[in-house]
Amino acid sequence: MNPLFATILKELRLLRRDLHGLALLFILPLVFILIMSLALQDLFASRAGHLADVLLIDHDGTPKSKMLQESLAKNEAFGIKRQMAPKDLKQALKTGGYAFAIEIRKGYGASLEGQPDPKTPTLLAVTVAPDTDKRTEKLMLAALGEATGLQRTQQLIGFLPTEDPFGYPIDPPKVESPKIDLAYAYAPAKPGASPSAVQQSVPAWLVFAIFFVSIPFSNTFIRERQLGVQRRLATIDVGPLTQFLGKLIPYFLVNQIQVVLMLAAGMFLVPLLGGQALQLNGSPFALVLLSAAVSLAALGLALLIAVTARTSEQATMASGLGAIVLAALGGIMIPKFVMPQGMQAIADLSPMAWGLDGFLGLLLRGGGVGDIWGELVKLTAFGAATLGAAWLVHRYQK
Repeated sequence: MNPLFATILKELRLLRRDLHGLALLFILPLVFILIMSLALQDLFASRAGHLADVLLIDHDGTPKSKMLQESLAKNEAFGIKRQMAPKDLKQALKTGGYAFAIEIRKGYGASLEGQPDPKTPTLLAVTVAPDTDKRTEKLMLAALGEATGLQRTQQLIGFLPTEDPFGYPIDPPKVESPKIDLAYAYAPAKPGASPSAVQQSVPAWLVFAIFFVSIPFSNTFIRERQLGVQRRLATIDVGPLTQFLGKLIPYFLVNQIQVVLMLAAGMFLVPLLGGQALQLNGSPFALVLLSAAVSLAALGLALLIAVTARTSEQATMASGLGAIVLAALGGIMIPKFVMPQGMQAIADLSPMAWGLDGFLGLLLRGGGVGDIWGELVKLTAFGAATLGAAWLVHRYQK
C-alpha cells in the first residue's frame, strides 16, 4: 500500500474513533455564528437607530425647557422618554433600561432670559446608569452641550439690536451656558469616580474562570475512575459521599483563590499597566456569599459532567463547549444590554448570567445581600440540583 495513502487512511480511522472531537470542529463555530449573529444584531442596527434610551425629567416646565426637550428629541442617537420624576431616580436607572437620566431644574428658562437664580447655579443634571460605557456617555454630553449651546446662541440673537431708538448702547442680558451636574447611579469607592472598563470586565471573566474549572475537575474524576481509584477507596470504607466531598472541597478553595487573585489583579495590576483600578464597592459579606454560590453552581455542573461522561475526551468537550456557550449566552463575551430582548430572555437562563449580575450589583451598584438575593437563590438552587442529579446518576451507575 502507498505510504501516503496508508497514512491518510490511519488518520481517517482515528477521526472515526473520535466522533466527539470531530463534531466539536463543526458544532462550536456553528454555535458561535448563531449566538453572535443574534446577540449583536441590535448593536449593528443601532447605526440606523438610537444608541440608548434617556429618561428626561422637566422640573422647569417653561417654553425654554420644552425647546430643549424638542432639540434633544431630534438627535437620532438617543431615544428620549419624558416622564415625571420617579421616587428613586438611581433605582429607576438600575432597573428601567435607561442609560441616562436628564433633569432640567427649575430656573432653566429664567437663566436664558438673563435672570439666573443664584440659589440654583446648576440647572441641568445628568445621571449615568451603571452599565453605560464611556463612549456613549461622551456622546450624550456632547449632544446635550450642542442643544444648550444652540439655544443660548438663539437667545443672544434675540436680544439684537444693541442700541435704543436714541442711539444709546444697550447691554444685553448675560446668558451663560448652563452647567451640568454629572452623577453616576452606583456607589463609587472614591467620591467623583466613574465606572471603568475594568469594573465591568473583571466580574465577567471572574465568573467564566470559576466555571472553567469543570475541565480539570471532570478529567481527574474520570481518570481516577478508569484507574480504579474509586473502587479501591470503597474497599477501605470511603463511601461515595466522602469521595465527592474530597474532590469538591479542594476545587471550592481553588475557586475562592481565583476570586481573590482576579480582584487583586483588577485593583493593583491593571493600574500598573495604565488602566483604571477596580473599586470594591458593596457589602464584603455579600461578595463572600456570592463567590461561594457561583462556585457551588460551577462545581455542581462539573460533577454532573464528570459522572455522565465516559471518557476524558467527552468530559473535555462537554466542559469546554458548555462553558463557552454559557459565557456567550450569559453576557460574559457579549454584554446583555446590546442583545435584543429575545436574546436577553435566553441569557437570563444561564447560571453565568446570574453570577455576573450579582457581581455587577455589588461592584458597580454598591449593593448588599438584599440586592443580589435573587441571584444567590438561583445559583444555590442550580448547584444543589446539579449535585443531586450527579448523585442519582452515580448511584444508578453502581
